[in-house]
Amino acid sequence: MKVVLVGMCNPRSSDRRLALVPHPPNSAGHRLFLMLRKRVPCTHIEYRDGFERRNLVSTTIWSQQTARRNAECMVGELQGRTVLLLGAAVRDAFGLPPVLVKPVVQRGVTFRQLPHPSGRCRWYNNPRHRRVAEMLLEELYMEGKTCV
Repeated sequence: MKVVLVGMCNPRSSDRRLALVPHPPNSAGHRLFLMLRKRVPCTHIEYRDGFERRNLVSTTIWSQQTARRNAECMVGELQGRTVLLLGAAVRDAFGLPPVLVKPVVQRGVTFRQLPHPSGRCRWYNNPRHRRVAEMLLEELYMEGKTCV
C-alpha cells in the first residue's frame, strides 16, 4: 500500500484531491516533490500517484479542533499503514510525541514525522536536515512502489 502523506489544509482549495499536490510552485506539495526528486527521478504525476495524500482539515482554514476530530477518525482507516505527518500541528492532532523521522507505532499505525514543508520552516535550511528529509521521502516512496 502507498504511504499516506498527511498535511494540515490546503489554503487554496477545499478539494480533497488537491491535498499536497506538486503545484503551484512554493506550495508544501511542490517542496515535497522537489525533495523527492533529488533522490528519485520522478515526474509530477509519479510523485502524485506515488503517495496517498490527505489533509486533516478539508476547508481552506486550519482548525485544531476539527483536526483532532478528523485525526481520531482517520486512525481507524490507517491501521497497518505507514503515515508521514507533516508539521507539529498535525502531529499534535494525532496526539503523538515529537519524534522526527524515526517510526512511532501507535494504535496499529506506523507514524513518521517531518516538520511542515512550508517556506516558513527553517529546519529545511540546514543541508543535513534537508538530506534526511529527502532520504525519508525516497524510502517511503519506494515502500509504496514495492507494495503495488
